[in-house]
Amino acid sequence: MWPLASAGKLGAVLFQFPPWLLRNKQGHEHVAHCVERMDGYPVSVEFRNQTWWAPEHREATLRFEQELGVSHVIVDGPQGFANSVPQVWELTNPRLAIFRLHGRNTATWNVRGQTAASDRFNYDYSEAELSSFVEPIREIASEVDSIHVMFNNNFEDQGQRNARTLARLMGG
Repeated sequence: MWPLASAGKLGAVLFQFPPWLLRNKQGHEHVAHCVERMDGYPVSVEFRNQTWWAPEHREATLRFEQELGVSHVIVDGPQGFANSVPQVWELTNPRLAIFRLHGRNTATWNVRGQTAASDRFNYDYSEAELSSFVEPIREIASEVDSIHVMFNNNFEDQGQRNARTLARLMGG
């Protein structure tokens, strides 16, 4: 990572924690350990377990991310699963916000044995769906030094096409 960081090309190290990482003492310790190992590098955190974002834990999770100095990853993905998390449009680091779009393909989200990982993320966002993100992105962008919007719907060229559409909708 040092070559990327020294060249100014490293936005952040993204830790996408698995669905089995619960919001408990061990979960907190594991996340803190990962962040400590990346000392000197910008870190972003994406949780895949609902326990972190349950209404009674939401504020504590955001405080935990702030205390660690990490960027909270705002997630768009399928809803209704144990490994679904809500969109939490909050900042935990004034330098960087990350919005990561996984698609909303509920049919393949947790299917095992797919021939390619991209099958899980086979989702083409509609223009209306992408339009719904414009104002929240602008609002977050006005409060942070930098925002990264990442499309993880990586089936064929869906992510690239969706990124172009979102850029156009944002006036870029």
